Amino acid sequence: MIMRNLSYGLILAAMMLGSGCTSSVPSNVAEVTGLVTVDGKPAAEAMVSFSPTGGGRTSFGLTDDKGQYRLIYTNDIRGAIIGDHMVSISNTPPPGKPSPAVLVPAKFGKPGSLTANVEQGSRNEINFELVSK
Repeated sequence: MIMRNLSYGLILAAMMLGSGCTSSVPSNVAEVTGLVTVDGKPAAEAMVSFSPTGGGRTSFGLTDDKGQYRLIYTNDIRGAIIGDHMVSISNTPPPGKPSPAVLVPAKFGKPGSLTANVEQGSRNEINFELVSK
């Protein structure tokens, strides 16, 4: 549990550091944005991770209060590697923090519980309409 909270904190810190920077985007990376909902309601404060199935750097994003996310590839590059990804989404708060109004079911926090494909040459809007039951 401590490692999970530490990882969560490090990911958030890296995302905040990279939120205002832009750099030349590698040709194998494309922008990814989207919306996460649970039973039709936006999932705030959800960590979204895309892990390439062929190997490579995992991209992360954090949903806002409307459930919208934007992936970060590195501190100064937004997006994800082009190709197929295993996706996990979780907004379980660390101990002592209040729970978001809409909790993402734990089953979606397991790597590979969801999948997505990032396409080259397009703006990828990948939405996740999750169901709690």
